[in-house]
Amino acid sequence: MAYIPLGGSEETHVIFDGGIPTHLADLSASEQRDLLTKLRNIAREDAPPDGYVYEQIGNLDIIKFSGTGRTYTKVVTFIPERNTHYHIIYVLYVDEDHDYDQGGLGKLSQQAQQTLEMITNLESVKDVETYLEDQNSLTADDLDDLLDR
Repeated sequence: MAYIPLGGSEETHVIFDGGIPTHLADLSASEQRDLLTKLRNIAREDAPPDGYVYEQIGNLDIIKFSGTGRTYTKVVTFIPERNTHYHIIYVLYVDEDHDYDQGGLGKLSQQAQQTLEMITNLESVKDVETYLEDQNSLTADDLDDLLDR
């Protein structure tokens, strides 16, 4: 019999590739707030974050955070397999004006695939928790703290 996760108790974590300042530097204050609010709202929900993906291009999961703002991510849900505790939104690139380079998207798509493989190879809850800590992942509460600053 195949294992089908029902969901509901998993915690969503957000990881910014290269760190959060890298992705926020080119955004205005209101765009930063829009992005962090969108990610916080998704992380706070009981539903898996892949339900909030606006569109997919290659291996990239795109989350819309404003009229033109897009977050290019890899969303990984229900990990580790068979003992699911977590969902991860791995932010690869933030585009404030939806003016992306097609060649750059190809590279990001490859990076998204590598990220997916790396995360899904984590076998235990402890492995996932170590990974989340090493990557300085953010929970909904962490994102709330950033929004309160």
